[in-house]
Amino acid sequence: MRQVSLPIYPVTYPTGFRLNQNESQFPVPTRLHEQLSTLSFHDLHEYPVQPIDELFRRYAAYVGVEPNQLLVGCGSDEMIHVVTQALLSPEDVVLSPNPDFALYPIFTTIAHGRHVQTDGLSFDALVSSVEHYAPKLLLLSNPNNPTGKLWTVAELSDLAARVPYLVVDEAYIDFTPDASMISHLDAFPNVIVLRTLSKAFGLANVRLGFMVTTTELAAYFRQFVPPFNISGVSAKIANVFLQDSSYLDEAIAWHAEMRDKWSSLLATIGQVHPAKANFLYVTLDEPELIWSHLATNGIHTSRQSSGIRVTLGTEQALLATKRALMTWSPVSQP
Repeated sequence: MRQVSLPIYPVTYPTGFRLNQNESQFPVPTRLHEQLSTLSFHDLHEYPVQPIDELFRRYAAYVGVEPNQLLVGCGSDEMIHVVTQALLSPEDVVLSPNPDFALYPIFTTIAHGRHVQTDGLSFDALVSSVEHYAPKLLLLSNPNNPTGKLWTVAELSDLAARVPYLVVDEAYIDFTPDASMISHLDAFPNVIVLRTLSKAFGLANVRLGFMVTTTELAAYFRQFVPPFNISGVSAKIANVFLQDSSYLDEAIAWHAEMRDKWSSLLATIGQVHPAKANFLYVTLDEPELIWSHLATNGIHTSRQSSGIRVTLGTEQALLATKRALMTWSPVSQP
């Protein structure tokens, strides 16, 4: 048995407003509920060949690539797992910015690699760390989770030329698609892009993520994915959303409207970082105290070292948060 000590992700459902997991709060339109109600499940005894084939075609068309450039998995988490297992040898270095997605060091450790992080989120810090650590893999989220910082295509292109492999986790890129690296894969055959339907598409429960890369790398990674690794039920649901021509635009517009409202509210307690995502990051003088105060009032946010990350919630969540903040007083806190 390996001697490891990895954090176990807490699967909890606190009472109140759950603004800590970046789940979409956008209400699914009635027309999609109606379409979902017409799905047939007569084939539950069969392995899901047709629904998955259709999913590959529809998602490839959405992102502008060929189906053979895709892999699909149980959330983009599985795709991170596949990448690290397939590329890393023992003690290979994986570099990420700091802060970034908490699962990167976990999957690196599982794959017997060594995860290191930069000192901060600047481009210069990344370049310096690449030169110092000579990583096998540069793994980062864009927009950054938890801060929302957006790495430019020019910055990522520069970084891609410095490392054997660059993995760009674009979980939130649907909110700002022009910043995606997918259209630059021909120029950078060592770039691997990860995507998900959990955020802008609002399908976290469906658990579908994608890898988008060159046909050569996709063929290599496919060896590490078991057949039928996703549910046909999930694929059928996703296909309904992918074929709706206006759903994503509606979801993005809703988030843009709510982002302005949440930004105005959160600016009353700290520095709000600009972001095009379904969350905002707020730098605070007393993040632990404010996080605890909000949680006590049924507002559950993601606690970070220098602030809190807040999922863009509904009008009801916004009002509840406003009321909770009206009772916030640092002097009165224990």
